[in-house]
Amino acid sequence: MENVIFLDEVDSTNNYLKSRCAELPDGSVVTARTQTAGRGRRGHGWTASEDMLPLSILLKRPPECENLTARVGLAVCEAIESVCKTTAAIKWANDIIIRSRKVCGILCESVFFGDCVNVIVGIGVNVSQSAEFFAAADLPNAGSLLMLTGEAPERGHLLERIAEHVKIRAATPFSECYDEYKRRLINLNKQVRLISADGERTAVAVDVAPNGFLVCRDENGEFEVSSGEVSVRGVDGYL
Repeated sequence: MENVIFLDEVDSTNNYLKSRCAELPDGSVVTARTQTAGRGRRGHGWTASEDMLPLSILLKRPPECENLTARVGLAVCEAIESVCKTTAAIKWANDIIIRSRKVCGILCESVFFGDCVNVIVGIGVNVSQSAEFFAAADLPNAGSLLMLTGEAPERGHLLERIAEHVKIRAATPFSECYDEYKRRLINLNKQVRLISADGERTAVAVDVAPNGFLVCRDENGEFEVSSGEVSVRGVDGYL
């Protein structure tokens, strides 16, 4: 696979691409054996050991940036399924779920150069950690591919499949992915908690907008929420 950069250690694969965005070609991928200061959505920290797979992909001028996270989520599900022979779902907006556990998170960050918008897609997959690891880390909703499927795929092979699927879905209009994305969305048609800096509210997740926002309904009617503004949880827990 071309344009893949393998590092022993990095603070953040997203940061690595952001600092080299101008000089690297479209589709460049970076991964590392360990990541010391990665970042999840809404500023949450994320570090990676050799039991995990951190990677970032540089997409220059991708179409429909506003719903790219949704298309990337679908791509990651497809890639994991092709390698592990399992079924993967999506918890809006960016958590990949297998057997009710989070195995992967996604963070898309825009980088602006004049009127050019590039996007760095950060992906972190739990590959081979044990159940004891997640218990000790107080992560009861997380799991690894090994723990949930009995398989720990070779990291290089998994990286290649994820990068391939992301590049395909990034070039595909959301209208062509829309039905499949909704089919995988486990929040849909369920009562959810919307958690933001301003507090928490309860609503029913009824649809996904063309921009990737979650369409919800409460006693005051329908409204859309952005993944940059809220986190979504089930009324009784994570899902």
